[in-house]
Amino acid sequence: MACSTNWTIQQRHFKDFTAILDFIHVVEKLYTASRCVNDEAAVWHDYLQWVEACWQGKVCQVIVQLQERQQQIGRPPDNAEKTDPRKVLAGIIGYLQNNQSRMNYPDYRQNGLPVTSAHMESFVKELNHRVKGTEKFWDDGASGEVILQIRAAALCDDDRLVRFLADRPGYPFHPNVQRTPLATAS
Repeated sequence: MACSTNWTIQQRHFKDFTAILDFIHVVEKLYTASRCVNDEAAVWHDYLQWVEACWQGKVCQVIVQLQERQQQIGRPPDNAEKTDPRKVLAGIIGYLQNNQSRMNYPDYRQNGLPVTSAHMESFVKELNHRVKGTEKFWDDGASGEVILQIRAAALCDDDRLVRFLADRPGYPFHPNVQRTPLATAS
């Protein structure tokens, strides 16, 4: 899904939520930008400076530096290949400019907000594998039952899923949690 589509959905359905650009995406973009404008010896140096500046909330400084680098290597011609470093860098500058309002990482951290969606993406992959995959894990006790309950609640047209998520006990059913063996009858 395109990033602009994500923000449209966020504005339409989750206006009161704080929109945060996943910091991992910023890290990836800045590394690519550094590779576009540097020889191998300088890639890491500039990349670390830009990542640290963004982490500290100094996105404007990074955009200005990237714009200066764009001037040095030139603007991409209209017929530039999509892998042309000039075109790649121009795209990254636009990406940072368009998302600058969603990159206030110091405030997000201070307010205890997540700066990456990695945990949720991992959970979605696990859920999809368990519920949609050809090999489902329904036979691992309480964990399998919880997955079934979530899937059933998600398919209902009422507030069952919201109630389930609000009342769930937490993460004791994750496959990596040590299970206490049941007492055996004597």
